[in-house]
Amino acid sequence: MVNSYYPGQGNPITGALSLTVGAIDGRGSGTAIAAGDLILIIQMQGANINSSNSNAYGNGAAQSSGYLTNNLYAGYYEYNSVASVSGSTINLSYSLTNNYYTRAFSSGAIRSYQVIRMPRYYNLTIAATGSVTCPSWNGSTGGIVALDAANVITLNGNVLVNGLGFRGGGGINLTGATSGNSNGSGNLTNSDRRWNSPVTTAANLSGGAKGEGIAGTPIYVLTTGNTTITTNAAEGYTNGAMGRGAPANGGGGGTDGSPVGAGSENQYNSGGGGGGNAGVGGQGGSGWHGGSGDVNTYQTGGRGGTAFAERSVQRLIMGGGGGAGTANNSSAGNQYMSSGGAGGGIILMRAKSYAGNGTLNANGANAVGVTGSGGNTDAAGGGGAGGTIIVVTRQNVTVGLNSITANARGGNGGNMETYYDHGPGGGGGGGMIITNGSFAAANITGGTNGFTRTGSTSGPITNAFGAVSGSDGQLLTLASAPLLQNANNAASPCGTLPVTLISFRATLNGTAVLLNWEVDNAANFLRFEVEYSTDGSAYSSIGQVYFSPLQSAYQFSHSPVTAAVNYYRLKLTDVDGSFRYSRVLVIRTGTVSKGMIVYPQPARDNIIVSLPVQKAQKIILQLYSVAREKVKETFVQVNRGNNLFVISGLQHLPPGMYMLRTTADENIFTEKVLISNQ
Repeated sequence: MVNSYYPGQGNPITGALSLTVGAIDGRGSGTAIAAGDLILIIQMQGANINSSNSNAYGNGAAQSSGYLTNNLYAGYYEYNSVASVSGSTINLSYSLTNNYYTRAFSSGAIRSYQVIRMPRYYNLTIAATGSVTCPSWNGSTGGIVALDAANVITLNGNVLVNGLGFRGGGGINLTGATSGNSNGSGNLTNSDRRWNSPVTTAANLSGGAKGEGIAGTPIYVLTTGNTTITTNAAEGYTNGAMGRGAPANGGGGGTDGSPVGAGSENQYNSGGGGGGNAGVGGQGGSGWHGGSGDVNTYQTGGRGGTAFAERSVQRLIMGGGGGAGTANNSSAGNQYMSSGGAGGGIILMRAKSYAGNGTLNANGANAVGVTGSGGNTDAAGGGGAGGTIIVVTRQNVTVGLNSITANARGGNGGNMETYYDHGPGGGGGGGMIITNGSFAAANITGGTNGFTRTGSTSGPITNAFGAVSGSDGQLLTLASAPLLQNANNAASPCGTLPVTLISFRATLNGTAVLLNWEVDNAANFLRFEVEYSTDGSAYSSIGQVYFSPLQSAYQFSHSPVTAAVNYYRLKLTDVDGSFRYSRVLVIRTGTVSKGMIVYPQPARDNIIVSLPVQKAQKIILQLYSVAREKVKETFVQVNRGNNLFVISGLQHLPPGMYMLRTTADENIFTEKVLISNQ
């Protein structure tokens, strides 16, 4: 795996220059986020639903599915570059374009975002025998492959996120609600859209779990490939995670035809609904009628997850999980067969161009289905929705996707093969594919519904019994290359570096300063601009050096130099105007005293400290307010000669004047530090 995954923490707002994250997900790459890295920030969950026990469930209309448009945060994302990292705090090079939110279920509808490290490639090749994938979504992280290259991505192998998105509702064997059961206003009925699981209300031993999606994570889920369901700590959906109502793009679970009756009910098993994304999930099949009815007796299958209407190149989600069918005859070992399938994950790729004949797969998972022997005669779950694939270029060039295939199909609803007239699962909705090129083939079809046996226990498995296929998704072909940049700074590269700076050094020669640098891996690169400052804060351009594809080493001479302390940096500019800065070099003339230097002034997020010492030693840098209160302390190991190091985290301090103090070589050094929030 090439990406590193972190759960976002707190609620950083538009304009913020930092955010905090939790521990790295050990299932992904172990490379930690560091200064200079490219990161993807994406809001995974954040949608409100109408949680009433009626047809208004979901979007407030008579559909029993959907979401409300107020406080709808899911799907927003952006690139950013890392300025520095201090513990769990990531300081950003550019202010945030969007708000991001976290909220535990105990405080309302679940909200979550994640931060993903994206390696910077010049060329990236995925061989025919190779593949790139990601960890499955676990409620906090995973589900996304994000690739970025300055030049060409050659795909002869596969990028795989099939069934790694929002999880299906977990199938669980329940034998009928007992005394004390409740839907919030009375006893459970076969017209209920939602109610609490038996984890929250012990007597509610009925129904199928809803699928996971942008509005929450249900109490019972099944991860793709597992045969044991996961029971989460919280109910996960307001007013309950069980029943046929479909929360946003998650499929609804089955509502049983006869929910109440200790040890003998929850037996009229109806199927789970399919998850949604660009396409709508299909409804789950009807419940068993007791031998004397038909498909119309208990039309209580889970509703299909709704389509995400806000989908675009600026806003994307994973496929919703399918809902679970109801189960009363299974065991702990095979109850998972009634689970819904997980949705497809997200593939996000950007390059100058593409080559190869490989495949991108973001399909929803098929529901497991109820098969084999062992006495399990329960309903099946809905298929997961197809995921989202975005493959674009930086410029309007020949894209090169004409031999590459993209798939974001909905998963199939589960079959119920061990009996007749029991609920199959609904199909998952098709996914979303966005590109400014043309694929060899792009598949966004909805998943087919499941089937049950027709007429008898030995009849053919051909009866949909009320189950419905998912609808097709969407292929969106852009007229030109989109700008996937940080909207708060139009010049922000927020992507692959225009050039790799191998070295950058400065030497004093009399009254002149000679700057030398070496570069590699240039793509669409234009020029170097040399910037100069005498205070480390206000810089001005003193010259330009244009890039040549036949040249890797460059130099620039600045003369005469009269200041005691001189600061230099390079502004590296791409042909599209995007740019980044090199590190700052400091040159002292012979007139400067050998003391501590602090820049930039004023400072906002961090400062760079330059300190020459006579011997290796450990020093303590202490920052004091004007009230002589120590507000920050940093321990640093320094070596003989000049030392440069960064003190970060200053954005948390009130603006004003501070004093930095340290002792080195038995001398006390002090320097004023002006902190500003501008």
